[in-house]
Amino acid sequence: MRAARLTAYGAPPELTELDPPGEIGPYGDSIAGPAEIVEVLVAGINPVDLAIASGKFDAGAPPLPYVPGMEGIGRTADGEIVWFDGSHHPWGSMAERAMIGEGSGITLPAGMDPRQAIAFGVAGHAAWLSLDWRGRLQDGETVLVLGASGSVGQIAVQAARMMGAGRVVGMARSESGREKVRDLGADEAISSEGDVDELAGRIREATGGGADLVIDGLWGVPAAAALKAMQPRGRLVQVGNSAGVDSPVVAGPLRGGSVSILGFRNFWAPREVRVEAFERMCSLAISGDLVLEVEAMPLDDVAEAWDLQSRSPGRKLALVP
Repeated sequence: MRAARLTAYGAPPELTELDPPGEIGPYGDSIAGPAEIVEVLVAGINPVDLAIASGKFDAGAPPLPYVPGMEGIGRTADGEIVWFDGSHHPWGSMAERAMIGEGSGITLPAGMDPRQAIAFGVAGHAAWLSLDWRGRLQDGETVLVLGASGSVGQIAVQAARMMGAGRVVGMARSESGREKVRDLGADEAISSEGDVDELAGRIREATGGGADLVIDGLWGVPAAAALKAMQPRGRLVQVGNSAGVDSPVVAGPLRGGSVSILGFRNFWAPREVRVEAFERMCSLAISGDLVLEVEAMPLDDVAEAWDLQSRSPGRKLALVP
């Protein structure tokens, strides 16, 4: 089968021919747990795929070589079209076939285009569940989205409004990104440039005194500023760290405001929560109420897509075998 294969940490994958997935892995080990093979229709590309491939991921470096790709849309043996994630190493989604946990896929609703549905998997869940399941957004609260022009951020801006936020503010690096955030329904969009005090002042002004809930895809200086400007008993849900793995957070404001920092990863949510969120987002996409641009590129262009993802494209990237 045609597949992208990663042979060195920090390097882009290369297109090659591989044997299809089987019950015994390429290192002679058996596959853990019941599994099934799916025909990949669309493979998603996410920042986490690049982080894992760097060899410096916080959860550890996977053995080389392997086929990258956590998520995809695939066809099962009985013809069902499903979204899947967490494919069995070393057979990721960036190939013609992938191996997933048996019955772990989520069925696409009728009328949902697979190339659009990929937007509501890893990225969609990170946005939707960080607001709802993890952040416990309440009606009328003010939401600040850090990294609002990225795939997760764009969905979060729209979802916050749908979930009853009173005010939604996005932070983005470029003016074009901020304009996109406003077009998606944010009340205001602010720059991520500046030191902690500058950003904290900008946040207070844009949010009307600080956010109740922050969806943080940046960390670094922006997260420190958001925490400094937080409303009492505010919550910051930590989703990503594209602005850096370290943040100059000051302890006093956290204690003084009884502020919470909540770690988040999609897999911690129960399956029924993830299924409900996926189906809801797909329904909203079908009705035209939830949008995210998806660029689907041929699998042959995996190296180009990999490079494009490394430069924060502002849209969901996917590969089509």
